[in-house]
Amino acid sequence: MNPTRRIAALAMVAAVGLVTACGGESGPVASPTTSVDAGDAADADTVDTTLAPPDATISPDVPPGFAEAVGPMEVVGDSLPLLDDTKGVTDPAVGTPAPVLVGLGADGETVRVDAAAAGPTMVVFLAHWCPHCNAEVPRINQLRDEGKIPDGLNVVAVLTASSPDRPGYPPFPWIEGLDWTYPAMLDGIDMERQTFIAAEAYGVSGFPFVTLIDANGDVAARWSGEREPAEILDLFSGALGLS
Repeated sequence: MNPTRRIAALAMVAAVGLVTACGGESGPVASPTTSVDAGDAADADTVDTTLAPPDATISPDVPPGFAEAVGPMEVVGDSLPLLDDTKGVTDPAVGTPAPVLVGLGADGETVRVDAAAAGPTMVVFLAHWCPHCNAEVPRINQLRDEGKIPDGLNVVAVLTASSPDRPGYPPFPWIEGLDWTYPAMLDGIDMERQTFIAAEAYGVSGFPFVTLIDANGDVAARWSGEREPAEILDLFSGALGLS
């Protein structure tokens, strides 16, 4: 297959195969250094410049025209199972270690997801073309603007399933245009296995997809689909004990 068509097809695989696109039971669903310090998580400008960049490279099979779609993505730790958010089904990932992610931000700075080192973390997987992601980001921003993001909670976006042929591309200008002020990094792509690296490692099943990680680095909660601000606050309190 032509490499350009192959990566576009891969983005579609992520949309309708790996992550079941936008739509889900719980609501509409559809890779030096920057890191939010746990003590100042509400201040997105707080950075730690001591971290190493990702020990990963972008696959040479990725066409040059897709340079803004993917980045190097390092995953440290075991992958989580695919989320089954059927009502009444217990998530086996809860209480298990979340993989550490190391990727690159818009200006080439390192963005790291490592709650055991940095403190409780909310990881938000977003696809630029997903209408439900476009609806969910403003809700998270609303909590930020109202001062309701708990003190000590890191918030990080992983921009995944990107494709130049779909609305909102490229992903960094898209997320910045939505007034996202927290760190964001590009997901990596495994061309041989036809999967998005971080999304697979976190068991992403739909967009938007959120994982809450506690201070021990263990998964506290995962969900896919849109959530109202009040629901998100309840999850902060119930899963992380933060308010």
